[in-house]
Amino acid sequence: MIRRGIRCFRAAAVLVAGLIVETQSPTGIGAAASVFDGKRVVAIRFDPPIQPLPLTEMLERIPLSPGDAYDGGAVREAIAGLYTTGRFIDIIVDAQELDGEVTLTFRTVNRWFTGGQSITGVKEPPTATQLLNAGRLRLGEELTEAKVRQAVDNMTSLLFKNGLFEAKVTADTQRNVETEDVTIRFDVEPGRRARFTAPIIRGQTSLTPDRVVKASGWRKWWGLGGFQPITETRVEDGVSRIRRLLLKQNFLMSGVDLAGMEWKPDLGVAVPSLDIRDGPEVKLVFEGYRLSRGKQRTLIPIFQERSVDRELLVEGAENIEAYLHSEGYFDARATFSRKQEAGAEIVRYDIDRGPRFKLTALDIEGNNYFDDGTLRERMAVLPATFLRYRNGRFSEELLARDAAAIEALYRSNGFLAVKVNTSVSAPEGEELSQVATIAVEEGPQTVTGKVEIRGIADADLVLAQSLLETAEGQPFSQEGLAQDREQVLNAFYNRGFTEATFDWLARRVDDTTVDVDIEIARGQQRFVNRVLVGGLTTTDPKLVYNRIGLRPGDPLSLGEVLASQRRLYDLGIFARVNTGIQNPNGDERSKNVLIEVEESKRYSYNLGIGAQVGRIGGGNVQNFDSPAGATGFSPRVNAGITRNNFFGVGHSGTLQGRLSNIQQRAQLTYLAPHFRDRDDLSLAVSALFDNSRDVRTFESTRIEAAIQLSQRLSRANTLQGRYILRRVSVDEASLKIRPELIPLLAQPVRLGIVGGSFIQDRRDDPIDSKQGFYNSVDFAVALGVLGSQSDFARGLGRNSSYHSLTKNLVLARAVTFGIQDRIRGGPLNEIPLPERFFAGGASSHRGFAENQAGPRDLETGFPIGGKAVMIFNHELRYPLIGDSLGAVLFHDMGNVYSNFGSLSFRYGQKDVQDFDYMVQSVGVGIRYRTPIGPIRFDLAFSPNSPRFIGFEGTREELISGGGMRTLQRINQLQFHFSLGQTF
Repeated sequence: MIRRGIRCFRAAAVLVAGLIVETQSPTGIGAAASVFDGKRVVAIRFDPPIQPLPLTEMLERIPLSPGDAYDGGAVREAIAGLYTTGRFIDIIVDAQELDGEVTLTFRTVNRWFTGGQSITGVKEPPTATQLLNAGRLRLGEELTEAKVRQAVDNMTSLLFKNGLFEAKVTADTQRNVETEDVTIRFDVEPGRRARFTAPIIRGQTSLTPDRVVKASGWRKWWGLGGFQPITETRVEDGVSRIRRLLLKQNFLMSGVDLAGMEWKPDLGVAVPSLDIRDGPEVKLVFEGYRLSRGKQRTLIPIFQERSVDRELLVEGAENIEAYLHSEGYFDARATFSRKQEAGAEIVRYDIDRGPRFKLTALDIEGNNYFDDGTLRERMAVLPATFLRYRNGRFSEELLARDAAAIEALYRSNGFLAVKVNTSVSAPEGEELSQVATIAVEEGPQTVTGKVEIRGIADADLVLAQSLLETAEGQPFSQEGLAQDREQVLNAFYNRGFTEATFDWLARRVDDTTVDVDIEIARGQQRFVNRVLVGGLTTTDPKLVYNRIGLRPGDPLSLGEVLASQRRLYDLGIFARVNTGIQNPNGDERSKNVLIEVEESKRYSYNLGIGAQVGRIGGGNVQNFDSPAGATGFSPRVNAGITRNNFFGVGHSGTLQGRLSNIQQRAQLTYLAPHFRDRDDLSLAVSALFDNSRDVRTFESTRIEAAIQLSQRLSRANTLQGRYILRRVSVDEASLKIRPELIPLLAQPVRLGIVGGSFIQDRRDDPIDSKQGFYNSVDFAVALGVLGSQSDFARGLGRNSSYHSLTKNLVLARAVTFGIQDRIRGGPLNEIPLPERFFAGGASSHRGFAENQAGPRDLETGFPIGGKAVMIFNHELRYPLIGDSLGAVLFHDMGNVYSNFGSLSFRYGQKDVQDFDYMVQSVGVGIRYRTPIGPIRFDLAFSPNSPRFIGFEGTREELISGGGMRTLQRINQLQFHFSLGQTF
């Protein structure tokens, strides 16, 4: 079709050229053709001398060269050839003779094309992007003054819809003669934004003006404080609210339309005119089964169509039956009747739901090529299950849809005569049980015989053959050939053959074999003339061009254009990246690739307010009660500011803070995401201040500086290396351990740490995984030569995997293992208390409260951390109600251990001083899906939670030897409320 259009265009151009030549004035070519014929052409020139196409391509379209004899037909052909490029509005040839030699000058009037667009003075809403989209000027397409005027009108209309009735839009254009593109800058003078006022109501309605205003939501603060400023969204929402109000009052055929907005500049308001028509009252009556109002709106289309006719009522009855079938009422029937009563139309649905059945089994017969599991994966019908579908999921419509899906699967694998029959029966003696049967008649399998490809040379033939799934001896499939066509054409398109075609013909050889003839035509190859980037203000052009995979002379690959656009978005510094081909419909060999960017705002902000609920509470600093934690509540505020695109090279600086009553943190980070112009490298430099008491034993302060280099080895694998200089200290007034341990564990210490991580992520969904695995290994070494006052080494690894046992059942498991120990030093060179392993809580071992696992001070009972950790987590995840609410059964086991030699799988605690054993917990959890991850609540029971000796008294009593020692125990029942999956 494209090539036919070009041929027609060329023919029309030749005709136009002929008319131009033959109707010239006496001094023109047509009148003097006999004088010039046969004379030698000495030069071919262009006016203006700078032309939009390379000189070589311009000359290729002129069938005359210096030294040739002049030929009027050749001149007309040249004009036609230049017209087909789409670059010119007018072409006139001027022939000048001197001493029997002819000089030809092609005088052209060029077309102009849309280049970059920018907009200033925007007063949101609408946004700058919405205004530019309203202009409908597409990058690279021909631009005329009429299109610019229309764009200004469209933008002005959008501003009016948002209450900016005084707005003015002007367009300033700058033309680039060399590239023929026009840069357009729109300037907006928004003026005042009008406010709503009481609307003018037209039509016949029972609603009072006050009721209309209240329903619209156009007043501020529940009707107080005047009217809201006008925006398009508020207008549309207000009209929708009024319409919903009428629907609630059974005016199902009502109409609400905005007839206009009258701007009153002296008052700064606009008066809406609303055309409201109640229409007749329609009452729906349901006999035999009660449908909620929400379900009525879903099932009966008269609510959406706002019309009551027989076809919609029939569709409603069918929808009711299908819904009841899916609820187990397989014999349900619904009929309707209608009548007029007291000026209202009564629609009555009589529903006979019949007995409630249970689909106890789903049998599949006759399938030899595919196993039952493969077919069931494509089916919506499900037999009854205990947890989710008590009566099964079944309806005649679902069963028919499943049969069609199975037929499509067989046909795509060569079974062209397949038939899938369905039936439903009741087992003998079980009247309320149903068994659905799917009987497959596979028929013969058709395979592909010879595959012959014509129309392309050997090099292209090898490429096409490598992309074809259709091959001799493989099952024949029309769907497979359609996919082959897409694959092959994409490959040719990406090599610049934008007019390539792929046609195929299947010829049956016998009952089971089909030969395939494929005809491929490449068409003309297109190349890149220039890559033009616009919109850069602060960004280094080198950063942008390094991520564009096209250069002048390269084949014009539309796939690479999109890939370049994606890479530019990945920089994170552009709010918008538009791409286009200049003069897309013109017949020219080389085309300009246009990329227009809009840089993001330099500063971005974030603010989050939340809370933590759990066993995080207890007594004050001076008291030693509740060493195992008590139910507490901690409000939390997160805030941050980011400076984007530092120095124009895509770097960013972020200051992030957190404030709660258990943690105060501030972190400054400088990130170079594409270090040394490599997409796989990123460098981060950070400074951190952190004051925390998330471990109830102490309050720690951490000040550190760090530098980290990350390399993405592949899509799944990442390697990190880092150096950290840290000072950690513990507030002695907050310590809840016996005094003799303070010099050993709680002295301020400077740490110089070098370490690294390897991360492997092959999960299908990092937020809510159902398949795949995740591995991470982290190591760190603190040494004196690195500036450390304590020498130790640490290693921590984690492996998690996810397995879909059935379509809706996921088994997730994880293991965490870590060890650390001193490298050298005397008995006082111990690992500082804040650097030891702590575990327990919503994201590790749910049998403990937050950071309550592991060794404890033998006198006070507070946790003191350990040098080894081993935790196993198992979860069985399944849907509970619909797709939003799910549940888990979980088992956590493990602990934090005193050291590597104390690792043990023992179930029982030897005595109250023994904490090196495997603590078990089982529980249930609820998951509610949200766009940012599931909200979860977990309840855990630990049958062998640790017992310990706890201290009751004040700090002075602890030092003097007073107070009481009592036998205590970690609460066997723990609850956790958090966001995101456990692992």
